[in-house]
Amino acid sequence: MNRKDKAITYFKQSFNCSQAVFTAFRQEDAIDEKAALRLSTVFGAGVACTGTGLCGAVSGALMAISMKYGRQDVCGVDAKLKTYEMAKIFMDDFKTAQGSCICEDIIKINIGTQENLKKAADMKIFETKCLEAVKISADLLEKIL
Repeated sequence: MNRKDKAITYFKQSFNCSQAVFTAFRQEDAIDEKAALRLSTVFGAGVACTGTGLCGAVSGALMAISMKYGRQDVCGVDAKLKTYEMAKIFMDDFKTAQGSCICEDIIKINIGTQENLKKAADMKIFETKCLEAVKISADLLEKIL
């Protein structure tokens, strides 16, 4: 199964968008599945289910980019700059595809309240718009990683 299909499978198993993207695209030799799922939990649904932060699919992708290119020692300034460069490319491309990198802007509802979270579920936003964000993130990551 390719990484995009893994991300879709995680998402359809009720993991959030951040968990789906990051866990599918993590460096498996560096972090196991359970640790990746735990680490990325808080970034779902606009960060901590506030609805107002970065889209979780974007957050998960940024963590995967950082895992691949990120700075890991005091001398790694070039790695930091490469990470920022790749992250900016990803975010620009995601914004072009989705109109924004912000959860609320993409799904057109703030899911930070229980009432709106239920409305979003009733409107099948997670199965449509959020799934699309996961797919777009996966496609873009395949080009960057």
